[in-house]
Amino acid sequence: MLRLNPEEIEIIETSIFVTQAQAEAVFGNSISNAQLVDLNSCLQQFDITTPDRIRHFMAQIAHESGGLRWLQECADGWEYEFRRALGNVYPRDGPRFKGAGALQLTGRSNYQQFADCIGDPRVMEGVDYVAAIYPFTSAGFWWQNNNMNRFIDLGATCRQVSAKVNGKDPANGLEDRERCYALACSAIPDAIYAHA
Repeated sequence: MLRLNPEEIEIIETSIFVTQAQAEAVFGNSISNAQLVDLNSCLQQFDITTPDRIRHFMAQIAHESGGLRWLQECADGWEYEFRRALGNVYPRDGPRFKGAGALQLTGRSNYQQFADCIGDPRVMEGVDYVAAIYPFTSAGFWWQNNNMNRFIDLGATCRQVSAKVNGKDPANGLEDRERCYALACSAIPDAIYAHA
């Protein structure tokens, strides 16, 4: 398990779009203070700041992470070894850059793009670092790269959002994604008042 010394943790001032109680209502599990800070930082950084955007984002990450139970891929990652399409060109890249975060950032190339985007070269340490420090920001990075805010603003349904997030099989996990979306709709009010 990754451990950081207190002096290594940068305090980030961010607005609070989702409270601990709201997050836990959607995830069905507790969220740590560090995770809550990363969640709200992610929402701010990637402009996931309207009720609809937040609800869809929360529903998808709740499903994909099993309610925060899986913030890194359960498999060992060897299946990604030397997968050039993922940028895995060095020995042990598969396990090092296996899926991390609530939407499973995967592969050396994606990790490097994420590191460049947020300006943190330590992302390249791999899965443990990203899962511990950026479980939601890594998901927000995918969300932005796939123009999900615009998709939602155009009126996308939970089924349509789920199909984009899941990619392969639009119906995979749809019932649970819709359940999570209903929880998010109940937990996230129609007006968002971000508090500093």
